[in-house]
Amino acid sequence: MLRSLCCAALLAVASGFAVSPSAAATRSAHSLPAIRMAAAMRTNDMVKVISGDAKGTVGKVLMVDIKKGKVVVEGVNVKTKHVKPMKEGESGSLLKKESPIHISNVQLTGETAPVVEAAPAEAASEE
Repeated sequence: MLRSLCCAALLAVASGFAVSPSAAATRSAHSLPAIRMAAAMRTNDMVKVISGDAKGTVGKVLMVDIKKGKVVVEGVNVKTKHVKPMKEGESGSLLKKESPIHISNVQLTGETAPVVEAAPAEAASEE
């Protein structure tokens, strides 16, 4: 008798912690679009910012974070950090760094990234 009463109490408590399938389905469906968009973008692709403060800016993708659905675009969302001097006599500095923006705020463009070649500088010095 006591055993069946304990089992009934445990079942009542455990049923309160059941995960509904609809909650799990919405969570996984919500993250799919960002992953699909990230699959199309790669580092060094040229993108155009379509919303936000830098709307209309075209820049090169420096990094893609697929899990978070964010990209870092060159010259967009630049944050400034004040760095204190660590040693005596050293001066402090301002460190500027691009921060990630959501992948839905950028769009691939047909432009190609400019290729930087170091060979012409060497060829000019040989002449």
